[in-house]
Amino acid sequence: MAKKWHPHKPASLKSREELLEENSLLYKEVLAAREAASITANLVVEQFARMEKINQSLGKANDELQKISSLDGLTGIPNRRFHEEMLEREWRRCRRNRQPLTLIMIDIDYFKLFNDCYGHPAGDRCLKQVAETLQAVIHRSIDLVARYGGEEFIYTLSESDSHTACSVAENARTAIEQLQIPHKESKAAEYVTISLGIATIVPEQSINPSSLIHCADQALYQAKKNGRNRVEVCEKSLK
Repeated sequence: MAKKWHPHKPASLKSREELLEENSLLYKEVLAAREAASITANLVVEQFARMEKINQSLGKANDELQKISSLDGLTGIPNRRFHEEMLEREWRRCRRNRQPLTLIMIDIDYFKLFNDCYGHPAGDRCLKQVAETLQAVIHRSIDLVARYGGEEFIYTLSESDSHTACSVAENARTAIEQLQIPHKESKAAEYVTISLGIATIVPEQSINPSSLIHCADQALYQAKKNGRNRVEVCEKSLK
């Protein structure tokens, strides 16, 4: 006799309550995963914020170090290295724009005798006063005074011709003289004075900045030779 066919039935069927419980557990797992992902995302954002603050702090510290490294430790004005960097930039700019560039070399008259007479602490105070006064003479942002070394200073005057430079130099010479810092060993005056040498040129491709420095130094030498406490202009052609 043939057997009757019956539809296949699963071995076990889950009740409605079991399915609801499984769905509830699955929903809780999804919520937990989302919460974990949200926490992770917040932690990542916070970490990036911390890194940004650290980078900003490092940037500020680096800027401060750059600033410190560009200043003279005693007088607080730019040092020779900064002057050389600026001179290179201004040389290229003035060459490109066909504008004059002027250097004024400055030397405190008989400064060694000043130190020998009054002592090095007094000499340091004198250097600071001279630096502050020289700084106060210039007002344009493109002009610079730097300590060149020892008792030497230098002005870099962009887009300034010899006439303008002579005015700046004479103002500086007068301002230092008016400080009336006693200097009984000076052979130029009874007070501290300075000698200045000026050189001006419209930069060209065939000339380099060292030629301008040399010319200003020659003018300074001439000012010393002619009695000090005076301004001299380099008449030598740099062409």
